[in-house]
Amino acid sequence: MMSRGVGLISVLLAMTVALAACDGSGSGTSASQAVAAASSSPTQAAAQTSANTSLEEASSANPLPCDSAAEANTPCSAAHSVTRLLTKHYTGPLFQIQRASDNTTLNVYPYTSGNLPNGSDRSLVGSANVKSTDSFCNKTTCSVTYIYDQIDLVAPLKGGAFGNVTGTLTLNSDGTESLTIPSTSAAASTSAAAKKSTTVPVLNGFATITLPGTSGTLTVQLSQPPTALTTAAPTEQVSIGNDLPALPGTPAQLGFVPLQGVEVPALGTLAGQAYRNRFGTVNQSIGDSEIAEYMVAGAHYSQSSTCCGTYGNMENSANPGTYAHGEIEGEMFALAFSNGNAAVFGYCDGDSAQPSTVKDPVCNALDTNWPGVDAEAGVYLYGPQQPAKEKFVTVLSKYSPVTASNIFVVKGGSASQSVLTSVYDAAPPEALNFESDAGHAFNGQWQGGLSLGEGGDGSAAPIQFFEGAVITKATTDTTDNAIQASISSFYGPPANKTTAACYANNLIDSPLSLAMPDVWAQQNGGTAEPATDVSGVDKGAATLISTNGSSVSNVREIIRVQGGQSYSFSDYVLATTNATVFPGGSIQTDDPSGTEFAWVLNTNTGAVVRGTWGAGQATSVSAVKEGNWWKVTMTLTAPAGSNNAQVFIDPPTSSAAGVRSQQTPYLSATHYCPSLAIANNSTM
Repeated sequence: MMSRGVGLISVLLAMTVALAACDGSGSGTSASQAVAAASSSPTQAAAQTSANTSLEEASSANPLPCDSAAEANTPCSAAHSVTRLLTKHYTGPLFQIQRASDNTTLNVYPYTSGNLPNGSDRSLVGSANVKSTDSFCNKTTCSVTYIYDQIDLVAPLKGGAFGNVTGTLTLNSDGTESLTIPSTSAAASTSAAAKKSTTVPVLNGFATITLPGTSGTLTVQLSQPPTALTTAAPTEQVSIGNDLPALPGTPAQLGFVPLQGVEVPALGTLAGQAYRNRFGTVNQSIGDSEIAEYMVAGAHYSQSSTCCGTYGNMENSANPGTYAHGEIEGEMFALAFSNGNAAVFGYCDGDSAQPSTVKDPVCNALDTNWPGVDAEAGVYLYGPQQPAKEKFVTVLSKYSPVTASNIFVVKGGSASQSVLTSVYDAAPPEALNFESDAGHAFNGQWQGGLSLGEGGDGSAAPIQFFEGAVITKATTDTTDNAIQASISSFYGPPANKTTAACYANNLIDSPLSLAMPDVWAQQNGGTAEPATDVSGVDKGAATLISTNGSSVSNVREIIRVQGGQSYSFSDYVLATTNATVFPGGSIQTDDPSGTEFAWVLNTNTGAVVRGTWGAGQATSVSAVKEGNWWKVTMTLTAPAGSNNAQVFIDPPTSSAAGVRSQQTPYLSATHYCPSLAIANNSTM
């Protein structure tokens, strides 16, 4: 068998972020904007009732991520975004900005049907009101000072306001501690009632509050007060809730990135910039318990972390002097999209055979990030590098202890894809403590703090952040897919039927970019030119050409697969009437045998055969005519030991019998939308 090239050629392009030295048009005139512009506090009255309409509209096409999670009985416990609503039940602002010219602040709400700019697409309803930020930041710069939690579990304590609730932690004369919450609920209809407060004991670092008018409770994490209580100073103010305020100093500047013809806000943190809430969080996973998280991040942010996890459940303190046990593995569960520092590394060249605790030398000269989890004292990163042309990446992870489902899963992929690829999905791995074996399997000692843009000990973990959520149960794959469907509907391609059909369930990162050599590597004389696709209008197809007639001319992309998983591959090829040499392709996995599943299509008749150069035995291979195109479908099972697959798409190189040979130069065939989809799904 003649070997194809197997090294992954990586071209990583840094994504340009335009900082908000805003020069937008005039301010909006809706009531919610007027209220927001007048406020300089992150706690104020709720948005106008028009927001309720926006919530319903925003979730009408695809359920929002936290609504999908709640529907599956795995509700979000915290959700943060600078781009859009993550649940239809939230009516407050997404985040707060401060302009440099006069330090005035503005709460940024989502668009509603009533304040969309004239001529704007209604799909923007529920996304951040960029028009208001343009007006507010005109001729100056703005920074993001506060990110609101959209789950807002403390809302019943506030009677319709939004933002965290201020309470008082007290060291009592008998040495016990208590938490006092002032009553601001709607039930407090009289002046006397408004002065009432609720005091509850603090036991082992936690206080339990019964929500007024409901049977629900809040568990408030109070384990490590920022300042120790003493008899001389027995009280301390506590911000209760899951909002993320910026660290004192210089908050991250508000930026924007292009998305389908509009701009959406981007939060790009630098070293030393972070959003922290380690004390007073509510209803977070504690100890060795179930947890799941997701975030959407910039795929190639130039300031990406060389260290740590950056979003999610953190230690209850970022001060090493207050650690109960020092930096102990398992004290946090924070999503990472980073270069790594200790524990487990991803890889760059499609070869996962090198020791996981040693960074692949191929990666050293590249600004490469991998999805994973920082569990403290070790960052667990998995999979090959992300696509060079992708702007947005989703990272999703979940854990369930040995007493429950005993799983650890990390998923990653383009935010424009409708499904994610599992880069780790098994029983929890051996725990590592700064690359040293901890002597037991990975498990949890979660402490329930929350942070964005920093490691558990406050180490710098820069990130370009768009949205994320924390869940206190391990989600199912069905729920993961529903969350990702919402993500792809926002960050993905325009919602036309042809494009949507190509991306549906497709694990190939860039199925409509066959003609882009920095996405699909052009090999052995293979080139590609844009061509009209099945729509008859768009240029999503590509004409593949062998410039030298080589039997192994091709274009190629590398994706993640799992050994033992069944897949369905498809490719559209433009029909011909008198061709004598025929195109094909193959899927080659990186199992020890390098198994290759090959196919060749007779573009005149639609007859499809297995390519003789591939030893892999596809379960089936067939073709059907759709308009002027043949749709080839091949089903296969990835051999044991497979971690990655090379997807090869060929110009005409073969006979009708599936035999490749040297051909006349410049033969061509047109291909559209190669797809690899999981043929069956597990539930966890």
